Amino acid sequence: AMQRGGYSLSMYRSTAARFGPWTLVQELLDTMHQVALQHPGTSIANVAQRYVLQSSPAVGGLIVGVRNQDHIAENTRTFSFMLSDTEMKALQDVIAKRSGPRGDVWDIERGYDVS
Repeated sequence: AMQRGGYSLSMYRSTAARFGPWTLVQELLDTMHQVALQHPGTSIANVAQRYVLQSSPAVGGLIVGVRNQDHIAENTRTFSFMLSDTEMKALQDVIAKRSGPRGDVWDIERGYDVS
């Protein structure tokens, strides 16, 4: 039997590995944490969602999963703040170091080469 969170954890681990070395994943998480601290009540997830929303005018919404009412409240906080140009640049600087994946996020699911 698979451990609790086993399948999800293996999916996230695989995605993180495609992004780059573990130290780079940690650098991105730390940068998002530092940004979240500038916006009281927000989380790393809120910063990630806000970054996606502000990165392209073509992105008008997000589809996020929730397991309980706390997740609904947390996701709603994404719309309580905007990232400054400095914060966007800090995130972009880390993301620019990634080794992958490139292209549309769903390209991995479609089986396209995203390296």
